[in-house]
Amino acid sequence: MKFITAIRSFCFCSMLWCAISGCVEKRHLLLDQDDIRYAGFYCDYLLESGVVSASGGQAALSRLDSADLNELLVTHSLTLESLSRKTEVYKRNSELWRAVLEQVRMNILHKTGAVL
Repeated sequence: MKFITAIRSFCFCSMLWCAISGCVEKRHLLLDQDDIRYAGFYCDYLLESGVVSASGGQAALSRLDSADLNELLVTHSLTLESLSRKTEVYKRNSELWRAVLEQVRMNILHKTGAVL
């Protein structure tokens, strides 16, 4: 009889723990300075290449050349190596990539003057 009571208690506690852990707010990942710079670079790349329009209308796509890309890298204090390294990190950590994309979105909204 005690064994069955122990199993029931364990099952009840397991279900309670699952219910409580599902209600806890998920922690947002904190971005480091490299992540912030990467997000700024990516935002400016999207704006300058015409993927996202600064005016909110339809924009013509333009292909950025290596000089344009180098200027963006310098503006955001990035190197090709740091850009590649962060890209590899984001490939392995989808939650961090999601947080960076949210930062990119916020940057675009801020630069285009869009209302949140």
